[in-house]
Amino acid sequence: MKKIISKILIVFFLLVVYIYVCNITFLPSSYILLQGENLNIPVLAGLSVKDTNSQDILQTASNITSKQVEQVGKIDLSLSLFKLFTVKNITVNVIPKTTVVPVGKAIGMKLYTEGVLVVGMSEIEGKKPYENSGIKEGDRIVAINQSEIENTQMLMQVVNESKGNEISIKYIRDEKTITTSMTPVKNEEEQYKLGLWVRDAAAGVGTLTFYEPSSKMFGTLGHGILDVDTSGLIKIENGELVTTNILSIQKGEKGNPRRN
Repeated sequence: MKKIISKILIVFFLLVVYIYVCNITFLPSSYILLQGENLNIPVLAGLSVKDTNSQDILQTASNITSKQVEQVGKIDLSLSLFKLFTVKNITVNVIPKTTVVPVGKAIGMKLYTEGVLVVGMSEIEGKKPYENSGIKEGDRIVAINQSEIENTQMLMQVVNESKGNEISIKYIRDEKTITTSMTPVKNEEEQYKLGLWVRDAAAGVGTLTFYEPSSKMFGTLGHGILDVDTSGLIKIENGELVTTNILSIQKGEKGNPRRN
């Protein structure tokens, strides 16, 4: 009987330890607060929360840590066991209180890519300058011969200035920067080409979600934008809004959600 009771006590003790550890593990490693909000971190018996910058002990009891945060910025906290060793680090980011104006108005957008986006390839006078370069659709060309490429016009200019000599090309794929080389080919118009179809902008419509008066900033959309040719996410560097009017709405159908 004593052995059974001992086993039950051991199992109970291990269960308590497991729950204790889980409660610590499941605490978020980071918090985001608005200026003036209370910082609430649930702590268990034996734990204490300390501001690593000021070394202030915020709470050592087995209830809710509560501290009103007024200063904007980052606070680094450490969660320690019996004030002996740290078991978890917590970062608190305090952002200023902001009032925004909801809008909900349809807008037009013109978005400019980082570098130029390769959307297709074609032969030039029967040759394929791109054939062994490794470049493929969806890549973003960001530099040629150490010159940064911001748009298609700059790319055409740099390629023409090469006079058919081999050029070094830097492009990005899956956030990795790769360098290759190509030799431009002269076409019938006496211009040098790479055989690449590129684009530096995309246009579309969306909804202006909100406007923030003090900074004059606005928010629109809430998702990435896929390129119509490559079906990949467009890496946007900047953009601008244009006036848009909704002239008509066509109801989507099964298998055809959007009709043009």
